[in-house]
Amino acid sequence: MDLAQEEGETTMVTLEEILRLGDESAGDTILFGPISQILVNGRGDILVSEGQRSPLVHAFEADGTYLSQVGGQGQGPGEYRFLNGGVIGAADSVYLWEFVTNRILIYDPDDFSYAHSIEIKDDGEKQFNTLIGAIENGWIMTKSLPSFLESGDGSMTINDDPHYELIQIDRDGSYGTDLLGTVDENEAIYDIQESGGFGYADVPFGRSPSWAVGPDDMFYYGWSDAIEIITASADGSTRDTIRYEHDPVPITSAEITEAMPKNPYYRELVEGREPHETKPAFQTFVVDEMSRVWVKLSSPENAIEAEWLILSRESHAVGRTTLPVAVDIEVIRGGYAYGVHQVDGIDPMVVVYEIQE
Repeated sequence: MDLAQEEGETTMVTLEEILRLGDESAGDTILFGPISQILVNGRGDILVSEGQRSPLVHAFEADGTYLSQVGGQGQGPGEYRFLNGGVIGAADSVYLWEFVTNRILIYDPDDFSYAHSIEIKDDGEKQFNTLIGAIENGWIMTKSLPSFLESGDGSMTINDDPHYELIQIDRDGSYGTDLLGTVDENEAIYDIQESGGFGYADVPFGRSPSWAVGPDDMFYYGWSDAIEIITASADGSTRDTIRYEHDPVPITSAEITEAMPKNPYYRELVEGREPHETKPAFQTFVVDEMSRVWVKLSSPENAIEAEWLILSRESHAVGRTTLPVAVDIEVIRGGYAYGVHQVDGIDPMVVVYEIQE
């Protein structure tokens, strides 16, 4: 596959901020806890999920006017306690995943009222983790073994091959054995202590998976060690890889020091591992309505802005833009980019940009 990467072939794309949600300094009355995800429907309504620690989903009109919650905390119809992802369907139905009860909760596209739920049964070993996207015949989800496994004598062992299986779920909650693919999990160091306790430490600047569902039921996934994003159709008929060479960003000694665990036990575990010398090739990516992949590249130390590289399905660099390092774009739809601004010590915000090309 040709890699047409000359700088002259790329276009600088401007993103003009037009809306913020959760900005205390501007007098916003709704402030968010850590934002785990945002979703956007065809009307431009914005759904903001605060994740597992505060499992609430808030809906706003495109201009920021508060609409309602989607479901709520609890165990009644349409309520949830253990959210782990949600998606918008082609007809704007809202699907939320409650991972402990293994249910996809379905809400009306017009008023977000609860409709019904579908149970996804696991096989007793591997568990479903995340709802990635809605497709014509169902959904795409991840499935994996736990990080710690129980052996025959009841003792705990470490799963030495941590990876996600990417699988299609049918509308009735059933699924087969065919996989769309596999991708490694977040890099971490797992440990079982002599006392029987167990835990893990994140690897400083560790590699991690990213995924998205684009137009025409195409699925995109990759591991951040390199810009190699696999594209696969949900029916298995099409499969390809987007590849792009990048200049590795070195990690400074100050950055390593800052990233080390504060707990002495886990710090020792991390220090016993060969450290990364360069940062991941990318931080995250999102797919737009033209099947272009917007890739957030890693930034050098003390950078204020991050570069986003826009790639075609043919691996051509067709555009570039920059945004504050603290912003991750999560949705591109209808000429707008929707991102989360999230840094320690500052209330997280949703930021909306108009795309000018």
